[in-house]
Amino acid sequence: MSNTVAVNPDDYRCPGSVLLGMCIGVSLYWLFALSMGALLPSIAATLGVQSTDPNLGLASSMAGLAAGICIVPAGSLADRYGRVLLTRIGLGIGLIGMLLAGLAPNMLALIAGRFFQGLASAIIMPATLALVRVYYNDADRPRAISLWSMSTFGAASVSSLFGGLVATYLGWRWAFLLAVPCIFVAFWLLRDAPERKAASTREETLDALGFAALIFGFLALNLFVSKGNAWGWTNPITIGALAIFLVSMAIFIPNELRHPSPIADLRLFKHKIFTGAVVANLFINSLLGILFVIQTYLQKGRGLTPMEAALLTLGYAVTVVTMIRVGEKISLRTGPRLPMVLGALCFLGMVTLLSMTSIADNTLYFILVFVGLAFQGVGLGLFATPATGAAINAAPPDKAGVAGGIFKMASSLGGALGIAIHLAIYGAVAASTQGNLHVAAMYSIGSGVIATLLAALVAFLLIPVKK
Repeated sequence: MSNTVAVNPDDYRCPGSVLLGMCIGVSLYWLFALSMGALLPSIAATLGVQSTDPNLGLASSMAGLAAGICIVPAGSLADRYGRVLLTRIGLGIGLIGMLLAGLAPNMLALIAGRFFQGLASAIIMPATLALVRVYYNDADRPRAISLWSMSTFGAASVSSLFGGLVATYLGWRWAFLLAVPCIFVAFWLLRDAPERKAASTREETLDALGFAALIFGFLALNLFVSKGNAWGWTNPITIGALAIFLVSMAIFIPNELRHPSPIADLRLFKHKIFTGAVVANLFINSLLGILFVIQTYLQKGRGLTPMEAALLTLGYAVTVVTMIRVGEKISLRTGPRLPMVLGALCFLGMVTLLSMTSIADNTLYFILVFVGLAFQGVGLGLFATPATGAAINAAPPDKAGVAGGIFKMASSLGGALGIAIHLAIYGAVAASTQGNLHVAAMYSIGSGVIATLLAALVAFLLIPVKK
């Protein structure tokens, strides 16, 4: 049994096995859950639905939605009850999610599995990051954080390749089922990890109203975006979903401003730099939906196998990893504005090249896709570290953890809404053009120009240059 202490004893040295266990836990979302973009056509064929079915879009975005909604309160629970305990709980929930999705007989079970995958991620990410902060001293912590970060950005960069490989040679279900033995390995590696809790001088009250408003609001918004076209935009159910979102936000915002222990401390948005970093981050992560659309389009519209489509993401996988340190170094020299703006503009190159679906020559279009996704990797690599640093550094020291939670919430919610929006546009245009997937992909991918320009504009206006 692990001993529970409030502070990290100086004589504890975190072994590499414990860090590996934490990294495996984090990768459950960033590698296994995010691989779904490459799996959509295979899932559609197995479960007997169209690749443009809105329920497939809902399943795709559900993991990110659950992660975004729950990550901040989960971090608070980890601080209060123990980071190791919450990590283990997250692994258990992840096990349920992977089994549900991997064995799903229908769309409802798949959506439920995706929800549990996102919930597991929301619990594991803040708990393990907090453990990294207390397990390592100032000299060793940067390297540990870099390795932890590689479990997010690095795993995400190869998730499409992983999904395509598994779907082609094993079947899509194994993209989730292969996570099961990894979870047991993580449990074993963390077996002797000492417990850590945050030292607190007061008992915090749970912001139940804020949590409920956040859940109902964003679930309703996700349903409105992903299923509005299928239901009909004037259908009472569609209008009701939008109304639930608006009412929930009308409750959530005032509640967060006055609650002593809010789910998301909105007072942090008084800091211009923090606001710029979080909003730009939300827009950038919304472009994740384009990866889901392009993987589906390459398979259904251009006739590639899941593996062939995934191989076109290799440039993205390489550039995002190599450019992360470049973005960090530019930020140290010039401040975060320049790499954030340049990163956003690289996404503009990606959107431009991928949306050229009118090109009939497959070879030429595949080259454009490869180059475009490499642009995305460069953009994310330039953007990620400066944006994260800007958000954390802009917050007061005692709010750094909360600021990080809100920043990651924006990442997850932006990704979830982006997946829902881009897949909804893809499905709606395909339905209105008698199944013309080339036009559907062009409009869906091309709509990413809006988020790209907004991210660059927000970063330029709200993030200062280094003085």
